[in-house]
Amino acid sequence: MSWSEAVTELTRQNTGYVLVTVLSVEGSSPRAQRTKMVVTEDKIFDSVGGGKLEYEAVDTARSMLGERAAGIKRRDFKLGADLTQCCGGNMELLFEHFPACDFNIVLIGAGHVGTALTTILSGLPCRVRWMDSRSEYVRAASEKAGSSNNISISNMDNPFQAIEDCAPGSWFLIMTHSHEIDFELCEAILGRDDMSYCGLIGSKSKAASFRGRLKRKGFSEAEIGRLTSPVGIPLGAGKTPMEVAVSISAQLLALYYASATDQQNERSHPFTLVGEGTHDT
Repeated sequence: MSWSEAVTELTRQNTGYVLVTVLSVEGSSPRAQRTKMVVTEDKIFDSVGGGKLEYEAVDTARSMLGERAAGIKRRDFKLGADLTQCCGGNMELLFEHFPACDFNIVLIGAGHVGTALTTILSGLPCRVRWMDSRSEYVRAASEKAGSSNNISISNMDNPFQAIEDCAPGSWFLIMTHSHEIDFELCEAILGRDDMSYCGLIGSKSKAASFRGRLKRKGFSEAEIGRLTSPVGIPLGAGKTPMEVAVSISAQLLALYYASATDQQNERSHPFTLVGEGTHDT
């Protein structure tokens, strides 16, 4: 598989990789300028020259794969003096890290708002699993999102099974055609302790009704508190499907980047002072 084919396939599989490019060469070198190689945790596609040079390049690339954020790095290699390679020239390599996407959105409902939302999400740094229980809507959704690399569409037969199959840390959006299906989805999602977000579209009265039903079902206040409904940021009079989709997208992005910042701060400052207060959001 060539490096370009590897990039396409790894992107489809949501596998992180580093693209290594020969930026410049001086003197004798094993490969020409603009030669590329792709490195993953356990595979290499194409080559920037082999030998000690490639060993060092792969080692540098794999050290970058452990980072959550994308990054760029340059390294100069003196093939003779530093790497004892007989060609003896100099090469500069560019390392570009493309991490796997951890912003996994599960969108359930292929109605007007769901369809408008995918128009926005198709251009954002996320991966979307789009589901509906109505086969005709799934077919229409497939045609609509056919050219989007980050959206996959499937039929939802059983709400509980569909939620169970979703990846840990998923961001769930519930907007089906049925209040009963919506409620079953809320039960299934709030029953998971590894989800990042559960958003339910609807009015304040629907949200209050659902919270009451969840309480009667035995859900704790903490579990019910993880439900975001109505979903999206307030827009006042904005009620069209695209306006609602914009408000939902804005809320998701704000919360996602806030959580990314919190995780980065936790890695930088892993210890909490005794007596330090915390605030629920």
